[in-house]
Amino acid sequence: MSVILLIIILAVLVLSHEFGHFIVAKLSGIKVLEFGLGLPPRAYGKKIGETIYSLNWIPFGGYVRIHGEDSDSTSPDLEPERSISRKPRLVQAAVIVAGIVFNILLASVLIWVGLQAGLPVSVADFADHESDITNHRVIVTAVVPGSPADEAQIPPGTEISNFETPEALQDYVSAHKGENVEVVTPDKTYILLPEPILGIEMDFVGDAHLSPIQALPSAVSVTYRLTTGTAGALATFIGDALKGEGSLEGVVGPVGIAGIVGEASKHGFISLLLLTAILSLSLAVINLVPFPALDGGRLLFVIIEAIKGSPIKQKIANTINVVGFSLLIILMLVITYRDIAKLV
Repeated sequence: MSVILLIIILAVLVLSHEFGHFIVAKLSGIKVLEFGLGLPPRAYGKKIGETIYSLNWIPFGGYVRIHGEDSDSTSPDLEPERSISRKPRLVQAAVIVAGIVFNILLASVLIWVGLQAGLPVSVADFADHESDITNHRVIVTAVVPGSPADEAQIPPGTEISNFETPEALQDYVSAHKGENVEVVTPDKTYILLPEPILGIEMDFVGDAHLSPIQALPSAVSVTYRLTTGTAGALATFIGDALKGEGSLEGVVGPVGIAGIVGEASKHGFISLLLLTAILSLSLAVINLVPFPALDGGRLLFVIIEAIKGSPIKQKIANTINVVGFSLLIILMLVITYRDIAKLV
């Protein structure tokens, strides 16, 4: 079931991303040769107007074939004036960035829906909507490495049942220095001795039930915070990798994501909605990285061409993209192998 959910989620994310490229290309007068969901070989295709709409056998990914993107020869009936390579650099950049923008927009819409249907939020961030927040609870957001909480293996995301607010737990620890502290969760009771702290970071969380109008600015704010947080985490990962300190420990591939999707589905529709929004933002941020075969790499080519005043030779661009794509495939295979190894 989790695999089916993952395929559906990926289809929605890819459809949103590729539709961004598709619609901006169409509006810019660029000829779109094919809009494909999934990766070849093709299972079904139908030509409507000048564009082939296809479903492909490999259910991960998708693509839009745009006239002039690789070479003008990709079009059976050459229309040079409708080639993306003949359009102004600003138009080319808009087509490239559109996929990223549409993934961010998708995440915003999902969060907007969630804020009306009970999405868990930090009460402090929604002080102006206190009456619209229900089911208040204390949640462990992080555990300090090497602390008593870490040694007891309290997982982040755990609900603390025996204290009504984070401040109540903090006050209790202060008033009972040197004594054991009982932390009760729905699954287990932990007995901890502060040395000198428990090592738990907490938040006061509730379920949002905002009106559509109220949810709109809040959705934009939450999307912004999630996007900048994701970008910051990716920048840290890349920085560590360049210093030789990178680790794939926290990185998951399709197999790992399937497990996460299955776990989220157990917690209901809202958890699945939030996970889809986070995956959509992750796809947007990763695609912005200036690496060959990603949208960021294609955007970098456009910027270089604008600076030098002439196109990059197609053979060079294609070779760089093939190498970049190959490296991404190898990385995905390594990550997938690690995900499978964890299961066996």
